[in-house]
Amino acid sequence: MLNVIKVTCLFIGAIVGAGFATGREVIVYFGEAGYFTPIAAGVMMGAASAVFLLAGKYARSSGIWAAVNKITDFLVFSAMVITFAVMCSALEELSFTCFGVPLVGLVGGIICAALSCFDIKLIKNVSLMLVIVLIGACAALYCLCTEMHKGDIYVLSALKYCGMNMLTGGCLIKDEGKQMSGRQIALCSLLNGIVSAVLLGFVYSVACSNSSSSMPVFVFAASQGLSVLGGVLIIAAILSTLLGAGRVAFVYLKGYFVSPALPALFLCLLAALGYGLDFSNAVEVFYPAIGVFGVVVCVVTALSLAAACRRKLLPGRVFKRRI
Repeated sequence: MLNVIKVTCLFIGAIVGAGFATGREVIVYFGEAGYFTPIAAGVMMGAASAVFLLAGKYARSSGIWAAVNKITDFLVFSAMVITFAVMCSALEELSFTCFGVPLVGLVGGIICAALSCFDIKLIKNVSLMLVIVLIGACAALYCLCTEMHKGDIYVLSALKYCGMNMLTGGCLIKDEGKQMSGRQIALCSLLNGIVSAVLLGFVYSVACSNSSSSMPVFVFAASQGLSVLGGVLIIAAILSTLLGAGRVAFVYLKGYFVSPALPALFLCLLAALGYGLDFSNAVEVFYPAIGVFGVVVCVVTALSLAAACRRKLLPGRVFKRRI
């Protein structure tokens, strides 16, 4: 059970980046939608996480799927490079805006680059602590919010948002499915869906009160005299996503280099390039495209899982026909 909770925190920690915690990303995707659209997106992410965990347990990379997987792996890597750079810029902007401290985005990116070299167990433990802080901060701000934005459910927006987050969350937990039973996968996916939906509902409600701001959640927290809490919320989310994106990119690059120092060095250079980006513009430019990439990766993962199930079932069917 403890491992299921840690995998859930690993997933949640990977998907709740700066765009999520500041509310900017949520407004970009769901600004014109109703309250139930982000909740639907959270439920979709829980279902999609089951596909990734099952694919990690059963799917095989052979034949045509080997070539397809190489393409999707490159798409995932590209998205993680963008995400890592954007998270560094968000950390820099937030730390300077809230606390007047410069170069935090650069230092934080370098630290997460170094942590990406360690075993996934360490990253799961760090994610567990960060997600606990994140859930508590989101719940506290939501309790102070009195408005609820009503409107239609935009299924396409929910799908794109789900796809974008599965690039980080789904790919990060995929290999965890190898050591999990079917029951554990089902429970983990259920928890992923529930926690994702609840957090999205919390953040969306708070963000709608200042939808034109680049950091609507932080603006709301500051208006309630809780700027420190708002800052802690966003920093925890940024660090958890930096860890997730950095780990996925590190694992991809490690397949091409003998020394793990080179992938870590690449992430350090990426932090140096990314921390100076304009966070709000980067989210609006890059994240919708990443959402499309994510949908493609989800579809390919589902098809590879279906192919693996078909191969497993086909010999039995052939045997029955011969009889």
